[in-house]
This record gives sequence, C-alpha cells and structure tokens, in this order.
Amino acid sequence: MKLLSIELQNFKPFRDLKLPEQGGELPEGLILIQGRNSSGKSSLFEAILWGFWGPSAVNLTNEELISFTSSFCRVKLLFEVGGTEYKIDRSYDPATGMDVAIFTRKGNKWRRIAHKSRSVERELEKILNLDWDQARDTLLVRQGEVSRIANATPAKLRDLLIDIYNIGLLNDMSDHINHLESDLEARFRSLEVDYVKPSHIEEQIKDTRERETRLQKSLKEKQDEISSTKKLLTRLPSSSELDSIRTIIDRLEHKKTDYERAVTNRDEYLENAGLVSAEVEVVKARYRSLKKESKQIRSRRKELENEISSIDREMGEILGTRKDLLKKIGTLEGSAETDEEGKGVCPTCSKPLSEHEKECILSDYQERITEGKSRYEQLKSTRSELKSEVEDIDSRLEQVMKAIEAVTGMKEKQKDVDEAADAVEQLSKELEQAVTDIGVDEIDKLLEKHDVESIVELQRKIAVLSSSVSSLERDCKEIEENISEEHKRISELEQKKSEMNDIGKEIDRLKELNTHAKYVRRKLVKGFVADYVFQKRLIGIIRGATNQYVQAFTGGQYTNVDLEPTAARGRSGPGLSLVLWDERDNARKNASQLSFGDRTAISLGLRLGISRTMSGIRPLKESPAIAPRVRSVLLDEPLGGLDAQRRSSVVRTLVNDESFEQIMLITHTDVQEWEGVPTIDIIKSGKTSTATLQM
Repeated sequence: MKLLSIELQNFKPFRDLKLPEQGGELPEGLILIQGRNSSGKSSLFEAILWGFWGPSAVNLTNEELISFTSSFCRVKLLFEVGGTEYKIDRSYDPATGMDVAIFTRKGNKWRRIAHKSRSVERELEKILNLDWDQARDTLLVRQGEVSRIANATPAKLRDLLIDIYNIGLLNDMSDHINHLESDLEARFRSLEVDYVKPSHIEEQIKDTRERETRLQKSLKEKQDEISSTKKLLTRLPSSSELDSIRTIIDRLEHKKTDYERAVTNRDEYLENAGLVSAEVEVVKARYRSLKKESKQIRSRRKELENEISSIDREMGEILGTRKDLLKKIGTLEGSAETDEEGKGVCPTCSKPLSEHEKECILSDYQERITEGKSRYEQLKSTRSELKSEVEDIDSRLEQVMKAIEAVTGMKEKQKDVDEAADAVEQLSKELEQAVTDIGVDEIDKLLEKHDVESIVELQRKIAVLSSSVSSLERDCKEIEENISEEHKRISELEQKKSEMNDIGKEIDRLKELNTHAKYVRRKLVKGFVADYVFQKRLIGIIRGATNQYVQAFTGGQYTNVDLEPTAARGRSGPGLSLVLWDERDNARKNASQLSFGDRTAISLGLRLGISRTMSGIRPLKESPAIAPRVRSVLLDEPLGGLDAQRRSSVVRTLVNDESFEQIMLITHTDVQEWEGVPTIDIIKSGKTSTATLQM
C-alpha cells in the first residue's frame, strides 16, 4: 500500500491541509516529517489512522479531533494497493454523526464500493488483507515503542513479540481446547442425564404392543356387541313410530274419558227430562208432549187468573157496598141532620124519612150486609181453591219447563256424546293403522312380542338399547384413540430408541474427542508454541529481517543478531534474550551489556524487521491466512536517544531500503545528510498548523 495524497479539514490543528499542495502524488520511499514539539506531527499520523480505521485507531473521542471553533472534521485519503487506486472519505459532525465511504477509480471516475462504518471496515480488510489490530503492529511504530523494546526484559520481550505477532492466539488455542474439553465433558454428561439404554426402551415397546393388542381385542368385542344390538333395534319399532302410537293411545284414552263424561252429563239431563231412552224419536215426542202440556197449563193458569181477578173484583165490590151501607146505617142511626120540620133525611136522596121508612131502610141495609158477607165468604173460599189450583199449576209448569230445559240440554249433551264417539272411532282407526304399519295386529301382541307391559316400557327398552349403542360407540372411539396413542407411543419409543442409539454413539464420540482434546492440549499445542513457533520458525525469520538494519544503524559494529529462548525465572515465564556479536570488541553480548544508544539503534532495527516480516510472514506453513498487502510503515519519533551519526545512518539506510514502498518518519531532531530526502515541514502559528511537502 502507498499513500498518494492527504486532505484534512478541521482535524485537530489542521484547518485546511492538502498534501501535495499542488496536486500530484506523495513520493515513494522515505518521507521525513519535521517540526517542533506540539506542532502537529503526530496529529498527521492520527489523521491517517483515523481516516482508515476510525475512532478505534486513536486514543481520542471524535469530538476531540475537531479543531477548536469548528463544527466538524474530515479526512480524505488516496492510496494505491496492487496497482488499483482507492479513496477513503471519512467525516464527523456531532449533529449527524459519522459518515464514511470508500471508492475505487474506474478510468477517470470514482465508484463507491462501500458506505457506513461496518461496510467500509469489511471492504478495507478485504483490500489490505489485515484488520486494525494487525495494522497497528505492521504499519505503525508508536512513539516510545522502540524504547520499550530496548529496555525490555527477556520475558517482556517475548510477550511483546507474542502480542505483535498475535502468537497469543496459540495460547488462546490451548485455552480454547481446555474449554472444548470442558464443553465436551459437559455435553456428554448432559447427554448421559437423558440417555436411556435402548434395551429398556425395547421393553417399553413390548409392553406397549401388548396393551395395544388388548385394546384391539376389547375394541372387537364392543364392535360385535354394537352390531348385535343394532340388529335387535332393527326388529323393534322406531322410537318415532312408538311415539306416534303412544300419542294416539293417549289421545284415544282422553277421548274415551270425554265420551264417558259426556254420556254421564247427558244421562243427568235424561232423568230430569223424564226419559229412559235418548233415542231421537223418543226425545222428540217427549219434547212435543212437554211443549203441549206447557201450553195447556199456561192456558188453564190464565183462566184461573181471570177467575181470581173476577172474584177479587166482586169481593172488592162487596166490601165497598158493606162499607157504604155501614156508613149509611151510621148516618141514619146517629145523624142529627133533619129537615125544617124536624124529620130525618135520607142519606141517599136527602128526602125526609119517616120513622117507618127509616126502619125499613135500615132493615134493608142490614139484610144486604148479611147477604154480602155470605157472598164474600163464598167468594173467599172459591178464591182460595182457585189460588191453590194456580199454585199446583205453577209447580207443574215449573216441572214441565225444567223437563223442557233438560230435553234441550240433553240434545246439546248428545252432540258432545256423538262428537266424542266420532273422535274415539277415528282414533281407534288411526291406532289400528299405526299398529298395522309396524307389522302387528294388536298392541297387546306387540307388547307380548317384546316382553313388555306397556308402550312406555317398550320405549324405555329401545332407549336403553340405543343408549347402550351410543355408550359402546363412545367406548370404541375412546379405545381407538387409546390404540392410536399406543401406536403413536410405539412410534415415539422406536424414534427414541433410534435417538438413544445415536446419543449413545454421540456420547462415545464426545468421550473419544475429549480424550483426543486432552492429548492435543497437553502434548501438542503447549509444546508447539514453546518449541516450534519461536525456536524453529519465527526467531529465524526475525533474525534474517533484523540483521541488515542493526548492522547499518550501528555502522557495522554489531552483527549476527539473535533471539535466544530463556527458561522461566521466579514469577516470570519463559523469555527471549537479545544477543549479538560486537565486531569492535570481538565479543558476543546481550542487550543488558549495551549502551542506551546502542540498545535504541538495535531495537529500532528489530522493530523495523518486525514490520517488514509482518507484511508477508506466515508463521505456519499450512496457515490459511493471506499475506497482508501493506508494505508501508509510519515511524513516530524513533530517533530519540540516537546521536547525530546514528541518526544519519538510520536515514541513509531507510532512503535505500526497498523492503517498504513508503516510509514516513517523524522527527524533531536535526538529521545530517538528509538532502534529497522528501520532507514534510509542519509549522504551527497560533492554533493552526500548516504542512508543506519539500521535494
């Protein structure tokens, strides 16, 4: 990978930066980045890292990357990988959040191939063949890292290399295998909890089949019973037919009762009518006789009433005459009325009466009163007789009228009798037809045929048989369901048996895997990490990549750099001791015997050797990993602790180093013999920094 151009907006001290300023591309090889402390040299590296990998690549929040008094920041990087040009454009605004996209050049146009952080991260990993964790140790030599390597103990140096090369993954592999062992054991223990021997399941299948056979037998018996009961029911009248017959019988009994009651009521009228027979002609004759007698009685009564009325008038006249005569007698006997001569006066004509005339008149009056009294008594007796006869006639008339009413009522009651008789006859015919329809002549024969006492009992018998059929059918359905359940149970048990066979095999397989995992962890992985990776493979690769840098950086004083494994000491684990040959002293030395400046130069060579190997190393021959496509390095202040001569040696070596496509070296110290080396000068004025590329 090679950076072609850098554009920054409002990123930390850089308000508006473009490198190269006039267009074109950044050069290959070594580029020095110079400037005073706090001028923004490291900020340029942070911009590159943030542009590629976002906030995870810097130790600041997105908000802290924005220039003071600005509201957003933006980084645009053009780079080339394997002959293809790419552009990544990343910006951040607290109001809208992060926005990032990656483009590839197609002719004169840019085509976006990924958008948003996750998508860009995946696409960048595909382009570079490494993620940020790998890029951090391949692309970047951080400020102070060379010093840490120079001062590291053997154990810490080994840990640094494990961290850089991610060899800790193999130790993690041991832990993973250990976890795998625990997982395998937990899995087969869990399976053993649910595991049932197939032989036990076979016994359950046998028992279930026997239950199914018993249920099949019971089902057959009940089905036979249903069949025989249904045949018996086919020989019996239907419930609806019996309901019809029973209804007719009930109606017939009711009508017979009505008939008997009508006859009784009619017979009561018959006696009152003075009849012994209800024959029509007899009734008619009796009715005519009664009507005739009634007419005669009424006629006679009228005659008697007339006679009584005549007697009453005559008796009234007699009483009136008697009263008048008595008054006249009283007048004649006690009257003071006289004429002028003093003679008595007639009370009738007012003529003067003589005494003789008066006596004659009085005698006549007395005689008439006596006759009247005699006549009155005679009339009274006659009247009493007539009255008695009237009462007898009234009594007889009342009897005749009652008899007439009884005859009339009897006619009405006879209609009720006739209607009831017709209904009884009609229902009897209906009953006879209904009985004939069910194949018998008489009800009694039907009841006798089925050994019952009544239609109700026969209906009850049919209901019991029908209920029995329904109950048997329910039992059959339940048995069929039980058979189905048992059949399903057999299938489940057979499936469970098959599953238990598989589980048994799986338990055996997991136990075997567990045994193998223990062997791999104990015998292979631990020994492989300790012996193969460091001693037989990785150390040799690092040695080959590092020697040329160490020899060049020290002016040929030190050669044959090597990393020798050391045993664990106290709490420290195994380590790597840096040893080398001092040509000047003609002696083999380790790092602790060197000066700080020598250790710094040698550590820088070791670190560059590591970055060089990281771009193409595959620690394991069979590793599926793809070699990274990054042959660039960013060196942040690695020259501290070196004298001017050593700094010049480093620069000369890096200028001529063809192992990297591009090397960016930050330094705030003076470097001799840097003429002709491209330089980015960073100058800070106030709160803003500017950068200029000097070719």
